[in-house]
Amino acid sequence: MKKKVLSTALALMMPFTCVTGVYAAEEQPAAETAETMDEAAQAESAAQSEAESEAAAAEEEFLQGNCEFSVIEADESTGQAKLTYMEGVTPIIEADGLKFKDMNKNGELDVYEDYRQDTDTRVADLISQMNAEEEVGLLFCVNTQLVDARHMVQEYNLTCQLFNLNGTPITITNTLNNLQASAEAERLGVPMVFTSDREYNAFGGYIDKSHEGFGTANDPELAYELASYYGKAMRAVGIHVTFEPYANEIGAQYGENPEHIASIVHEEIRGLEENGLASCTKHWIGRGGDSSFGKARSVAQNFDNWMVGWEAALSAGSEWVMTNCGGTGIANTVDVKWDKETMSYLRDTLGFDGVVVTDWWGLGGGPNNPGRMSGITAEGVDLGEQTIGWLYNEALANGTDMFGSGSISYDYSDWESSPSGNYPGAIIDGLESGEVEKANVDQAATRILRFKFNKGLFENPYCDVDAAVELCASPEWAANPTEITNDEELRAARNPYEVELTERLQTESAVLVKNDNNILPLSKDAKIYIDGSSTTALEGYKKYIADMGATVVDSMEEADVIVGDYGKIDDATELFIEDAQDIGKPIVLTMNTTKPNAYALENADAVLYLSYSQAADHGSTEGGFVTGTSPWIYVDMLFGEKEPGGIITKEIARDEVSDNDQWKDLAGDQGASPYVRLMVQATMEDDENHASPNNWGDPLVTYQFGMSYGQDPDFKYSCLILPTVQLTEEVESGSSTTTQTTLVNETKAGEPFSVYALLRNNGADGLTTVQAKANGEVVAEKIMTVEGGSWRVVQMELTLDAGEYTIEVGDQTGTITITE
Repeated sequence: MKKKVLSTALALMMPFTCVTGVYAAEEQPAAETAETMDEAAQAESAAQSEAESEAAAAEEEFLQGNCEFSVIEADESTGQAKLTYMEGVTPIIEADGLKFKDMNKNGELDVYEDYRQDTDTRVADLISQMNAEEEVGLLFCVNTQLVDARHMVQEYNLTCQLFNLNGTPITITNTLNNLQASAEAERLGVPMVFTSDREYNAFGGYIDKSHEGFGTANDPELAYELASYYGKAMRAVGIHVTFEPYANEIGAQYGENPEHIASIVHEEIRGLEENGLASCTKHWIGRGGDSSFGKARSVAQNFDNWMVGWEAALSAGSEWVMTNCGGTGIANTVDVKWDKETMSYLRDTLGFDGVVVTDWWGLGGGPNNPGRMSGITAEGVDLGEQTIGWLYNEALANGTDMFGSGSISYDYSDWESSPSGNYPGAIIDGLESGEVEKANVDQAATRILRFKFNKGLFENPYCDVDAAVELCASPEWAANPTEITNDEELRAARNPYEVELTERLQTESAVLVKNDNNILPLSKDAKIYIDGSSTTALEGYKKYIADMGATVVDSMEEADVIVGDYGKIDDATELFIEDAQDIGKPIVLTMNTTKPNAYALENADAVLYLSYSQAADHGSTEGGFVTGTSPWIYVDMLFGEKEPGGIITKEIARDEVSDNDQWKDLAGDQGASPYVRLMVQATMEDDENHASPNNWGDPLVTYQFGMSYGQDPDFKYSCLILPTVQLTEEVESGSSTTTQTTLVNETKAGEPFSVYALLRNNGADGLTTVQAKANGEVVAEKIMTVEGGSWRVVQMELTLDAGEYTIEVGDQTGTITITE
């Protein structure tokens, strides 16, 4: 069976003109300014630039064109495997009534070409046939522009590339097929592994997985359903590995509670892996949230907290792991690749035998670490004094298999000035000199090739464009693949099943944080003024509000309700709120992909937090599209056609000082005193899932908080506690005198003191502003969020002049004397 396509022979004959990266087809002259160049030189330079641009455009156009490959279908009755291959490139061999690909083109059926052999036997045979350049080429994963991709396969023997491609299922599948064809033409025909930072990239640049939305939705079953679809779709277009998830790290997108993180991560990875897409969980053992692993560790050194998410990821079947370059490990001294204890914990204690790839900047040079990697290992080795060969060899010996980078070069003579690149020449020369051990290279190559064989890539590396479109697109778009120019067209082009799941996630991940006087949902006969930070989103909001039957007005003065949709609290947001307050209109504030802070909760009547973002992870997002919650879904939630159902996954601090004081390797301790923090710590240690109580500290908004429409809280106050002093006096009783001690509510004037009360919520999740009054006057206020059926301790600080006072907190009262 053949596809009607542009011949792959053309692909193999087209010249390569590399215009980016550290390599080039021709040596380029040093740059000159226009002032120093004569007209002829300027014309020559312009012509060269134009030629390079034309060559790049031609290369990209070719790669996106159809790829002709042949197919031999599988036959279970005979044991025939499905084979996809390029005619004229890979001969077909027949043996024992079966057909095999002659990948090394030698006219014989080699062991590694025989799919009847076990994987380890095939791997060993292939490695035995590889020269140093071919084997070392396995150890690198490089992201590049398309113009350079085929050259990297041919020049550097690369068989792993990172692509965050934009486009439709048609162009993405074709591009990756054409790159597979380039790899097939090489001496041994080793297939490519394509990786992506995106978990969903079938409509690349238009929509990706919503990272934080998976956590705030608090729906492991939905996470599994979406991940299952993502796995099928990504494999259909030709991606083999997603560098996802990276929310198993405390404080990242899924929050800070290890139990919650593990429940989502496990189901997400299970969905990916069961449907053919390999998960590369990251970053071992770093942090994608508040800070690096080393900086996040408190005096408690809560290493076990971090392991809950990692154990869940590995138990779900994650096949790859990415290290966190520049972040320290368990020993907390050097990057994890050279920390034996950290790598041993992954390989030996947790038993991970899959592929370990470094994050980019494997040797250094990252945005936070511009120089080469440095530091003293636990064994006393100074990394800054080691050669590049030693660094590669030690990382391989400790369990690293593959090095990620944005560039590659054989020439490593000046590597320290560009440590962000990768240098296979250093390993090749190290093998010859003995500085790099062949056993270490073989170990890494074995794991990488084992993955390729187990995925069936040697037999079937190509993907069917029609099948990819059928899975990823709607039947209507598949029948007529038109250009996609707006959100409605994008929705219509995508698979309806994926759209339904995604829109469920949009509502389930939206968190109602405040709703005074049940202002939400809005009345459909209301006059609404709406503003926000996204012009594209606003256009959609106004259209769908009008479709709902409500009236969109042009000024705040005309409105019944004022709605704002903003990505941050800045001058524009504050001015919007102040203008609405000046005319006394109720405010619905939507915080779009940014958690609300104290200002938002203090000044708006209702606050909706939209955690959902479908912006492309790494690379560019297509312009002109809404990357957050879809306008029609947002409007449905405003009017109650759909309801927000999400939770806060990481406590929101009252202020920056409180947030900085939190132990970043713990949960539930925002604003907690040292005594209470140790209580949280002990409780966490005693729980097998390392879950922490969420109501012991003093955050602005607690973990798991999320309100619902039409469900009210029922707050009850009790146990008002005021400062006390002990008064001792002698009391005569008959012929004897006794000492009597009494407690009185008393403190000194001008000195701050704390009052406490217990606040229970016997209704639904709710927010209240607690007031402390002294002789009827409000002297302190504090926002408190309390889950339904739970409680919080209210602590408020007061300072009063001398006198007698009646203190009120809620319906609790007490008297106190303030002395001079």
